[in-house]
Amino acid sequence: MDRAVARAFNILETLAQAHGPARLSAVAQKTGLQKSTVHRILGTLTELGYTEQDGPSGLYRASLKAWELGAGVITDLPIKRAAAGFLQEAHRATGETVSLTVLTGDDVLYLDKIISPRPARFTTRIGSRAPATNTAGGKAILASHPEAEAIMARSAARRSLDLDALRAELAETRARGYAVSSYSPGVISIGAAVAGPRGLPEAAISVSAPRERVTPAKQAQIIEAVLGAAARMSEAAGAL
Repeated sequence: MDRAVARAFNILETLAQAHGPARLSAVAQKTGLQKSTVHRILGTLTELGYTEQDGPSGLYRASLKAWELGAGVITDLPIKRAAAGFLQEAHRATGETVSLTVLTGDDVLYLDKIISPRPARFTTRIGSRAPATNTAGGKAILASHPEAEAIMARSAARRSLDLDALRAELAETRARGYAVSSYSPGVISIGAAVAGPRGLPEAAISVSAPRERVTPAKQAQIIEAVLGAAARMSEAAGAL
């Protein structure tokens, strides 16, 4: 691995995941690199147009050119092309926030999200990641994924995780076809896996709402919408 390239991408990823412009010192602390190294690499990234520096404050941010790279990749994903109409369908049926996630490494990545007119406070946004073992979409994928045990083991090595309880939860998810999670405080999420062209779970659709809004009748409505959208999305993705 080329260290210079790895450092540049580490810095760019740090800025892209920040919730606003960041100081050079904060980037250095987050990446574990020397300030002089970060300054030099940021100079190159800024010259290439992938980062920007605000003159008065001196803070750095990722630029829209960085966004263009990801946008170009997402456009060509079969699962993303198949998803748009079904996300809208689930949103209309429930009136709640709908998310599309894909498994990447041991995490899920949020590819798309339609926000409810009455949104809850979410910790996730398009382009953000969350541990697959924590989210409804992630659990729905892991329930039938061939690498689930390896992913769970690695996750347990990094954070406190009751593997026996998670295995039981995934078994229940396989039996009923959907997963339930409260990864965001005060929010309940229900997700179902979406199969790709090879028949393996490659993505998930989930609906999230404040817990106080989810009555038994509302939960049944969400489950029906999620299962229906996931099934139709799987069929569409398989035809691409």
